[in-house]
Amino acid sequence: MVQKLTAHVSGKVQMAGYRAKVVTIAKPFDLKGYVRNLPDGRVKIVAEGCEADLQRFLKAIKIKNTLTKVDDIQAEFFEASKAYEDFFKVVGERETDARLDVAAEHLKELICVVKEGFKENNALLHEISAKQDSAIDAIDEARVDVVSEVQGLRSDLKGRMDERLQRIEGDVVEIKARMKP
Repeated sequence: MVQKLTAHVSGKVQMAGYRAKVVTIAKPFDLKGYVRNLPDGRVKIVAEGCEADLQRFLKAIKIKNTLTKVDDIQAEFFEASKAYEDFFKVVGERETDARLDVAAEHLKELICVVKEGFKENNALLHEISAKQDSAIDAIDEARVDVVSEVQGLRSDLKGRMDERLQRIEGDVVEIKARMKP
């Protein structure tokens, strides 16, 4: 059953980003209504939705962090008027919140895009690093093969050179022997 919640929130809830947070919390519950600052320092929330979602919403908006501290929430339930199409923040004449909220949303999107970009780049760097390691291993194996081949050729060449040198020495001895009268 759809109901209407009217809540008055007191504490450190103005100029603390509380209304923007309330809007963010209301969206997943698919609530309709608004949140606005009151002149007495409180925040008024009007939300329509199913009773269970409104109860969970009430728990979720009891925020206490560095900027915001909800001291009390006075809540009343009524029959829903179904007068709202979305959940929004009411911005007063002297507030620049509307533009700042849009900028904050764009910044959040940008941060998400950048994080995803870093993840993709990181994955590519890991892939390139793996390929470099593989190439280095292949080069090391080839180097070992080339060194081994060169050592074998050197050994063969040395053996042949020794053999030829012995033949030449033998030929020189024979030539010297023939030249003696």
